[in-house]
Amino acid sequence: MQSNIPNPAEQLLLYLFVIFVAAKLLGEMFEWLNLPAVPGEILAGVALGPYALAVIPASDTLHSIAEIGAIFVLFSAGLETSPYELIQVSRKALVVSIAGVAAPFVLGFAYLKLRGDTNIEATFVAAAMVATSVGITARVLADMNVLSTRTAKIILAAAVFDDILGMVVLAVVAGSASGAGVRWVHLGVLTGEAVAFALFM
Repeated sequence: MQSNIPNPAEQLLLYLFVIFVAAKLLGEMFEWLNLPAVPGEILAGVALGPYALAVIPASDTLHSIAEIGAIFVLFSAGLETSPYELIQVSRKALVVSIAGVAAPFVLGFAYLKLRGDTNIEATFVAAAMVATSVGITARVLADMNVLSTRTAKIILAAAVFDDILGMVVLAVVAGSASGAGVRWVHLGVLTGEAVAFALFM
């Protein structure tokens, strides 16, 4: 008598097949519209995920595979990026980064306060809006074939600075809201990891 319980390996392969096909189709559609493929691939994930069509359930295995994929995206971007070039544009990138952190935080906080949210709620959401993704930034620049340009270096360096500043903002907000204070040692470790990544990219 055969068991009706699906084989985990077969189920994972099926999920990966569906993910790849959907991401490729929507990515190609966006490229046909002269847009980077990344938004289409993200849209495919949102559509298939548990919060929309629920075709693909959330799982630790898929999350781990996604993390590995993100590492390869960052690694491939790092192969085409010199840390010395990032250092050369660091001043301009820092200005861009500060503006990129301040603008969404202030505008997000103001909007949520106008909507009637509390200070804590508005601060948390505004702090979350500060976060960016170096991986997505690098992938979009690579898809546009501009990763080696000076402008791309500024954007990429600014994205790294954004991550560092975003962690600081989130840590301060979370520590203040919980009443436990800011865990400076933990924050220092996270910041050090981000800086190390930027240096060895």
